[in-house]
Amino acid sequence: MSESLRHPTIEAVLAIHREVLAAHGGGDGLRSRDLLESAIAAPTATMMGIPVMSDPLEIASAYLFYLCSNHPFVDGNKRVALATCLVFLSANGLLPSESLDTDDWESLTLDVAAGLIDRSTAAVRLRGLLEGMEA
Repeated sequence: MSESLRHPTIEAVLAIHREVLAAHGGGDGLRSRDLLESAIAAPTATMMGIPVMSDPLEIASAYLFYLCSNHPFVDGNKRVALATCLVFLSANGLLPSESLDTDDWESLTLDVAAGLIDRSTAAVRLRGLLEGMEA
């Protein structure tokens, strides 16, 4: 299923970074393009031609997790990670509403950034947030 999904490009994530900084401030700059490329490539990785991740919500949480963990930007990593996750969900018709409970989404992002949860736990929590939006 991963092949039919719309994934963010490096350029798209750089644009998200610019928009986040324009809206909320922060230091401009890329600490490491390699770390950014790694974070964006991880959700689309394959092994022997088969996607490592095929569940779209696992992929979305991987964007959040790897952008937070790799810390590719000078500033705005958590905001960019969450925004990229949400853009991926929205672009693939997986975000039931653009209206979010910011406290819950912020808590998920902060827990990922602090290393309190791993990628699979982030996926479980992301699934719960999305299911709560559908109710």
